[in-house]
Amino acid sequence: MSVYLFDMAGDPIAFRRTWSDPHLFALDGHWIGWCPWEDNTVVAPDGDYLGSVVDDRLVRRNDWCVMPCDRTTDNPGIVQRTGEPPTPHVFPNRFAYDDVLISHSV
Repeated sequence: MSVYLFDMAGDPIAFRRTWSDPHLFALDGHWIGWCPWEDNTVVAPDGDYLGSVVDDRLVRRNDWCVMPCDRTTDNPGIVQRTGEPPTPHVFPNRFAYDDVLISHSV
């Protein structure tokens, strides 16, 4: 079953095929980014910071500085999500994050 990620309001906006999958996808199945490092920082296909996975949220840190990624990965293509999004967890750290704007034209 897919692992769903939510925005600040608790609406599903993205998913992973599994928790260990480094690739993230928009709900329509298009690849939006990946986690190139040993943390939950998500980089867009162009190498720029997209957001961070915090618990079950995909959010942008509002104190983020520019840190481009020079690594590359193969585009995994369009994938199908499975299952339905569960109820999102409570997210008390709203002051430190903003919503991620997801482009569907990747």
